[in-house]
Parts: sequence; C-alpha cells; structure tokens
Amino acid sequence: MHGKKGDPGHAQALAGPLIVGIGASAGGLEAVREMLAHAEPGMDMAFVLIQHLDPNHESLLAELIGRQTKLAVMQVSGDVKVDADHVYVIPPGSGLELKDGVLSLVSFRERRGMRRPIDDFFISLAGDQGSNAVCVVMSGTGADGAIGLRAIKENGGVAVAQEPSSAKYDSMPLAAVATGLVDFVLEPEGIVETLHRIRTHTFEQEGHGRIEDALESQINEICAELAKSTGYDFSGYKLPTLIRRIQRRMQVLGVPTARDYLSRLKDRPGEPKALLRDMLINVTRFFRDPDHFDYLEEEIIPALFERAADSGVIRVWVPGCSSGEEAFTIAMLLDRHAHRTGQHPDMHVFATDIDEQMLSIARRGRFPASAMADIPEAFRTMPYLASHGDYFEFTSRIRDLIRFSQHSLIKDPPYSNIDLVSCRNLLIYLGDDLQKQVIPMFHYSINEGGTLLLGASESIGRFEDLFEKVDGRIKIFRRLPGKSAFPQRYSRNLKRTQHPAARSESTEAGRQDKQDFDRIVLSKLTDRYIMPSVVVDQAGNVKSTFGQLSRYLTVSFTAYGPPNITAIARPGIREVAINLVRQSLRENSRVVVRNIEVQSEFGTQAINLIADPVSSDSALLIFSEASGFRPGYDDVFTYSGSSENEVATLQEELRFSQEKLRTTIEELETTNEELKSSNEEMMSMNEELQSTNEELTTVNDELKSKVDQLVLANADMSNFLESTQLALVVVDEDLRIRNFTKAASAIFPLRENDKGRVLTEMAHSLEDDAFLADARDVATGGENRVRAIASRDQKTFWSLITTPYRLADGSTRGANLVFTDITRIHDMQDALEAERNRLKLATQVAGVGIWMLDEGAGTMELNPDARSLLAVDGEDGLSRDDFLAAVHPADRAAVEAGFQDALHSDDEFELDFRSANPPGAENYLRIRGRRIASDPATLVGVSFDMTPEKRLANARELMIREMNHRVKNLFAVISGMIGAVTRLHSDPREMSADLRERISALGRAHAMATSARNEKGINLDRIITAVLEPYVKGDNITVEGTETAISAEKVTPFALIFHEWATNAVKYGALASTGGRLDVRWQRRDGFVHLDWIERADHIEATDGQAERGFGTNLVDASMVQINGKACVEQKAGQRVVSIRFDA
Repeated sequence: MHGKKGDPGHAQALAGPLIVGIGASAGGLEAVREMLAHAEPGMDMAFVLIQHLDPNHESLLAELIGRQTKLAVMQVSGDVKVDADHVYVIPPGSGLELKDGVLSLVSFRERRGMRRPIDDFFISLAGDQGSNAVCVVMSGTGADGAIGLRAIKENGGVAVAQEPSSAKYDSMPLAAVATGLVDFVLEPEGIVETLHRIRTHTFEQEGHGRIEDALESQINEICAELAKSTGYDFSGYKLPTLIRRIQRRMQVLGVPTARDYLSRLKDRPGEPKALLRDMLINVTRFFRDPDHFDYLEEEIIPALFERAADSGVIRVWVPGCSSGEEAFTIAMLLDRHAHRTGQHPDMHVFATDIDEQMLSIARRGRFPASAMADIPEAFRTMPYLASHGDYFEFTSRIRDLIRFSQHSLIKDPPYSNIDLVSCRNLLIYLGDDLQKQVIPMFHYSINEGGTLLLGASESIGRFEDLFEKVDGRIKIFRRLPGKSAFPQRYSRNLKRTQHPAARSESTEAGRQDKQDFDRIVLSKLTDRYIMPSVVVDQAGNVKSTFGQLSRYLTVSFTAYGPPNITAIARPGIREVAINLVRQSLRENSRVVVRNIEVQSEFGTQAINLIADPVSSDSALLIFSEASGFRPGYDDVFTYSGSSENEVATLQEELRFSQEKLRTTIEELETTNEELKSSNEEMMSMNEELQSTNEELTTVNDELKSKVDQLVLANADMSNFLESTQLALVVVDEDLRIRNFTKAASAIFPLRENDKGRVLTEMAHSLEDDAFLADARDVATGGENRVRAIASRDQKTFWSLITTPYRLADGSTRGANLVFTDITRIHDMQDALEAERNRLKLATQVAGVGIWMLDEGAGTMELNPDARSLLAVDGEDGLSRDDFLAAVHPADRAAVEAGFQDALHSDDEFELDFRSANPPGAENYLRIRGRRIASDPATLVGVSFDMTPEKRLANARELMIREMNHRVKNLFAVISGMIGAVTRLHSDPREMSADLRERISALGRAHAMATSARNEKGINLDRIITAVLEPYVKGDNITVEGTETAISAEKVTPFALIFHEWATNAVKYGALASTGGRLDVRWQRRDGFVHLDWIERADHIEATDGQAERGFGTNLVDASMVQINGKACVEQKAGQRVVSIRFDA
C-alpha cells in the first residue's frame, strides 16, 4: 500500500446490481460469448462490453451475443440506466462512460490508434461504482485495459483476466496480469460463476457486531502476522484503509469471519504475500493531474535550474513511485527545460518504493502502448520514447536520469540534499503518528528553499513552522529555513532490515539495491570529493563526466549525440587533450601535462592535465588544479612538450577536424531530424494499422460467426425445401423461378433445371391463371394476396398466399407463392355447412333457441329462434342487462342467480322463467346450458317455449283440483241423497232402489260431460238434465228452454258450472229441503243465450250479494271465462236467482 495512489477511503459499494465491465479486442468475441453463456437471470449482475470496433462498419456484436445468453442484450444508442440481467454493448465510433449508474456515449478525443476505450470505461466505472465494480480483461492485442484495471483496484473493485493460454490473442490478458493487481485469472466459462459467488457472499455478524468490528479487534494480530511473514509492518497505517483491503481479500476468498481469515493467514504460506499485494495498490499514470505538472513545469522547475547555476546539481526524490510513471514524467520535464534553456546541470531523480515487483517494471522503462495517450504530444515528439508495437520504452536519455531503489519511508533513512520531493497520495494511507514522523523527515531531506509536492487530499498538518504553502490547490509547499536533526528512528539502524523470507525471495532485488546504493555513493564522491574528470575515447568523444566541469569545458552536452572534447574544452586544454588521450591509449600508461594555463570567465587557472587509460579505447582525463597538486608525477611523466610550430600545426589540424566534424554533425543532425520525422510517421501509421488490424480482426470474428450461422441457415433451408409438405415457389420480379419445394411438383411439373424459367411458361393443374396476376402484382411492390383456388378436376383445393420477396434493406425483389392443401378443410367445411343447415332446420322445427352469455364482456348472443321466443327485435347481440330486461320482473333475480351459480360450476343447469314480452301476456321459457371449460366466463345453451306445457300443467292442476272437489261434492250429494231417501222411505228396499237410481243418474251426467269432449257439440238441455237428474223428486225440478247447441270445448265448463250450482242447491239451496223447488229456463235474444237458475225454498235467506268465495266460486268464474259468459246473482228471502248470458 505504501507509495500507491488514490485509494479513496469513502468508496463504498453502491446499491444496484454488480456492474461488470468486459474489455475485449481481437479474438474476444468467442471468449465473451462463452463467458456470457453461463450468465443466468437473477444473478443481480449487469455486463457492459467494450470492444475495439471499426467506426465505419455496423456492429453485429449485440445480435451475436444475444443468441448465446439468456440475458437481454442491447447496443447502447443513448443514455440508458444500467439494470440487472442485461448486457450493454458499445456501439461503433463512440466510447462509453458511466455516471450515477447511467451509461452515456462519449466522443473519442484521440485519433485512431491512440484510443483506449476499455481503459476509459474502466476508469469511469471505478469512479462511479467503487467496490461495486468488476473489470474483466479478455483476448486482444495491445494493453488496453491495464490502466483502467488499476483504477478498479484503487477504488476497491475486483479485477479478472482471461487465462492467457485460452485467449486467441494473449497481449491484453498478459498486460493485465503483469500489473500484479489481478484477483482472478480464469477460463471464460468460469468467470461468471466466480463473480456470482463474490456477489452472493455476505459477511456474517460475529456476536453482536459487524465484520468491520471483528476485523478491528483482530487488526493487530493480522498486521503482526503480515510483518512476520513479509517484513512489512502496516500497523501504523490508517485503520479504515486496512479493514477495507482485508475485507476485500476475504470477499474474494469467500472467508466469512475475521478469525477464519487470521487462521488462513497463519496456515497458508502464500496468503501473506497475496494480502501484501492487495495492500500495495499501485495506481499511477503519466502526467496524472495535468494541471499539477503544468504548474511544476512553469513555476517550480525554472526555480530549480536557477539554483542549480551555483551548485550544478538538481536532485529530485519521488517516494512511493510505484511503476515509475511519475518519476519518468518529472525526468521528461527536467530534460525538456534543459534542452530549451541550454543549461545542463547534473540531474538526478531518485524514485523509491517498497514494492520490488513494481520497481522491476519501472527499471525496464517499458509500458503498454495505450499509456502513451497520457503523455502530451509535445513530449512524444522528443527523443524520449521508442515505440515497439504493443509497448513503448524510454530511451537511455531519460532512463539514465532516474535511479530506482527499494526504500521504505517508515524503516529506511531518508535521502538528503533534495531540491524537490514529489510525494503525492501516499500520506492518505498513513495514520497520524506516521504522518507526524514523515513531514519532519521531508524537512530534513529537502534543501532550504526546496519544494514539497503532496496529493490533492493531503496537507502538512501542524508543521507550518517547517513548510510554507505555495499553492493550496495543487498542494505545493516550500521548505522554511531551519535545521533538522537526522531522524532518531533511523540513527540506530541505518541498514534497511528485511524479514529473512522476504530476502530469500528477492536476491535479485537485493543485488539491484546494492547497485543503486553504489551509484548514490559514487555520485556523492564525484560531486563533492573527487577531481573533475571525463572519460574520452580515441576519437575525442566524451562518454562520461564526473564532478564540476564548468571551469574546464566551455559548453555542455548538445541535445543529440555525445560531445567531442576538442569542441567543448577551454583554450589551453583543447590543444593538448586529444593528443594526450591518444598517447595514453597508445602507451597504455598514465601521462601528464603540467601547468597548463586555462582561460575562463573565472580567471586564469593553472592545472595539471592527466590522461589514464580505463579501457582499450577510452581514457580518464583528469583536471587537477596545479596549486593543489602534490608532487610525485615526475617519475611517470613522459610528455616531452612541443614547439610553437608543432602547436600551430596541431591547431590547424584541429580546426580542419572541427570543421569536418561540424559538417558531419550538421548532416547527421539533418538526417536524424528526417529519420525522426519518418519514424514518427511510421509510428503513427503503425498505430493506426494496429488499431485497424484489431478492428478488422473483430469484424472477421463477427463475419466468421455470421458465416457459420449462414451455413447452418442454408442447411436448414435445404432440409426445409426437401422435407416440407408445403408447396412453395419463389419467383423474381419477372416471375422467373428462383426456388421451389419438392411439394410444389403436385401443382407444377418442376425439375431442378427449371430454375430461371418464367412461371407463366410452366404447365399447372389449377383451374385458372388468376394466381399469376397476383404474383406479378406482389413481385413489383404490391401487398400480400390471399385466394382459394381449386384443381381443374375440382378434387383438390388450395389456399394460395402470395407475399413479397424482400431483401434485408426492405426492397422487394420478387414474390413467394405458398400453396396450402385445404382439401380436407374444404370437405369438412361442406360437411359442416350441411350439418349446420340440418341443425338450423331442426332447431327451427323444434322451436329451439340457441344462446351464449359472455359474462366478461357483459353480452349475450341469440339466434333468431331464441330472439323470437324472447320477443326481442334486431339481429345483433344483446347486452346482458337487455336480456334480463326481457325477463319477467318477478323472475329476474332467480335468472341472474342461476347464471352466477352456473359460472362457478361444471354441471349442467336449467332455469324456467316468464317473458316480459309482449306486455300482459304470460309466456314461459326454459333455458338449459353449461359453462365452457376452456372459457370459464362463458355460458352456452338452448332455450325452449314452455308456454303450452305450462298452460297444460295449469289446466291439469285445475282439473285435478276440480275432480277432487267434485268427488267430495259427489260424496256429499250421495250422503244427502242417502239422508233424503232415508227420510222418504221407511222400507229399506225402496230406499236402496231409489238410492241406486240417483247414483246411477249422477254417474250418467258425469259420463256425458266426459264423452262430450269427443263430440262436435251437445244440446244445452241434455247437459242440464244430465247434471240435475240425480236430484229430481217428482216435480221439484223444471228444465225448459229453446234448443241451444253447445260446442264441444264448452261442454265441460257448462257441466262444471251446473254441477257446482246443483251441489250448492243440494247443500244449501232449494234441494236441501223437501219443499224446495228448482227452475232452469233459457232463451235466445240479442244474439246471446240468457239462462236463469231459480231456487225457491223457505230456508233461503236474503243476502247483500257478497257471498263467501271458495274453490267452487273460483271454479265457476274460471268456467265463465271459457264460455265467454257473465253471471249475475240475486238472493232474497225464499228465493235465489242466478242469471247468465253467454255466446251459443
């Protein structure tokens, strides 16, 4: 964690699905499809696919992936909220960014070849979702995604890379793995399952506290175990940061409790190192926060060069350098300023970190090509970078300015005499106690007036007495005057300590540290304690310099290539330097020239010039002030001096050589500039070609997938054409046959060589050619046509559907003629129509209505017979309420209740009700039906006219009741006759004979009334006589009147009337006493028959005409209606007269 950038403590998992960013390029389509084939709805994950696409071609990605996954797949075309169970695909020509859970399209700022859409999206995903983000880097060339992966890890997310061996192109997965930040390296088919496990894993509460509380209680043990195993102590770091890193590690492993994780840390040898990797989140970029570096270049670096005019040295320290991007950035700023101003002090950038893996990356100076986009164009044109396809590396011109070393701010002694310390986003990891130690340590390291650069969220705290604020926004501070003691915690142990296990694992790193330490010591010696010197080869080229050389050399190094000693040495030295070097090399011994007068702006200085061989072609040229030179060189001095002519000759030779050299240099510089320009153009072309190659590879993958699908589609089509029973003929705009199915030969005698022939030329078995007009119209842009057509022998019938033959762009290029054999359907329709007609005739003859109630729609359909029964008009369906309105008001509730019961039962139901139409008539109907099983809200049934049956039933009931009444009356009459006979006869024989005669007469009257039903009519006299015959005693009954015929249907009503009156007379009237008399008379007048029934007896009392109404009275009234008669009763003392008038 020490020295890593930007771990924002506030990043939290957001609500919503886990958002998985997938980065892929060449060869990635197959891997992505294999991965997403295992994604299931309900996993609470959303996927965003970023792939390098050709902006000039439509993408098939969404379509191809959609066939392989159960999730919804869509290509992003505008702002869209990310939902679970969806796959969102980048469109061609645009990038994607995520903000507040919403995907938006963004335009590319970089030209093709320099774009990195995967990195850009991963960075926006990390910033928006924090620990709720996952990135997956899959097959592809280049290194796009590696930088964005760092941002994901910085914000607490999960990083996954495809197993490189399973990738078609492994550059992108390898670049991701090389960052050292990947949590999982997996085959494509295992990625979704692993992410789902992480998503569903929740930390259980321990006791009554949360997992964070449990971790806090175990943090000291965890830090101690980590220090014991790795040699790195994190106990002074910020607690929330430690807990988040450990918790993320637990989530990746699926470990539920802090205690379990501590056990794993102790028991698994590889886990401490893995946890250390998670602690050391390396997040950095070139020119990160560009405004900070703009300020550094414009304000701080010029001040460093002004101060270096005296000291000749600029020393910069970058603690927590990670993989070196910031150190390289500062080195480029220093070199460019030196190139612009012509000042060339000794510049040293010390870049330190505790992560040896990151330092190894930094020392190589090699980075993914995508990272070049962070470097401004002005620096990319300088001779700082060398591009090699998928990566670029820094030239020795920049690498030589930087010294990378493993160093801990907490444990190791600080650097000293530093002009600028850039420690950005490192203090945010340290606790207050460590911060209080680090700030004073920086005061010790930095020269007075030097600069301290911190991160945007960092400050110097309470140490205002050590540093003053220069710029609060960029967090630049100047060291204040004052002495700083060497930090006590380093004085006891100047040698960096390391756990034995860590040392045994980093022998190479220790060797590198030793080399870096030697360089630091050598630099100190040459700057402060060793005589100025240069290493010169036999051509005079300066290969190395040591110490302060401004008094001996007139100009500093040129921008390109090594300088020549003859060109840069001051007068007095230049005349002898090259010959002295050559003599030393030739004799392989040290040679000296004494007391050379050197003229400079510092005055005249006498020096001794010494040349000492260091290799077969180079010698060390040492400048020693004569006043400080110790005697003792005489024994090795072999230079004999030279005359003035010799010096002049040498000077002329030197001038010639210089001129020649100058010309050569100018030519080389021109050539170099041309080569640089050509190289830049080639780099640009190479980058564009590489980008185009990736895009074309993606397109090829898509096309290959499409071709595979087309092969299958063609095979499907061939099998369909061969095996289908559907007769199909495809024609072009000119009705030329394109294709046909085997079944079409039943209509057209088609063979394979008929393709291309005009359909109108083909024989066929159809009854006419009307179908050809349809085909011609549809093939030239018409709409679908449907027609039924028969064969000439009228034995086969077809349904012909003619549809346009359309291309993918929607244009019509012919027609499809689809013949469906409907012979069976046609025959069935004929049979059905015949059956329907028979059924209709049967229902009409039977008077049966058919109805259907749709309870959901509230409608009721009735056939004409059902309408006639209800006496409702119209042909359309009725509403349910209209139907109920046609029901008698007294029966509506029962009908509605019956419908409701039927809708909740599978049994057949039956309802009888009266119709309300026509008003005043009582027509009876019966409906019978059942609920449709497939449509529970619908009833269907039949209706019958029940009026005749009801009337017959009523008449039957009335007849039964009348017969019951009559029998009772007969028994009463018989009883009365028995009593009368008993009173009249004392002789039993006479009484018996009389009784039999009366009963026989009564039976004859009943028999006549019954037999009259079968005759056309009967005389009224016969009816009355037959009824009264049982009661005749002498002359007590008189029956007389005109001959009047009674129709057969009125015989029974008359018999019932007269029988009722006779019965009452026997019970209560004239025949109830021996002295009573009954007279029956009738006559015709005014077209009616007028009949009077007159009873006379002393016991008859006067009444007001309001007699009690009983069954007999109702029976008489009902019979009067049947004979269309009207009765009038008048009763006074001793006499009762009933008069009726009726039609004869």
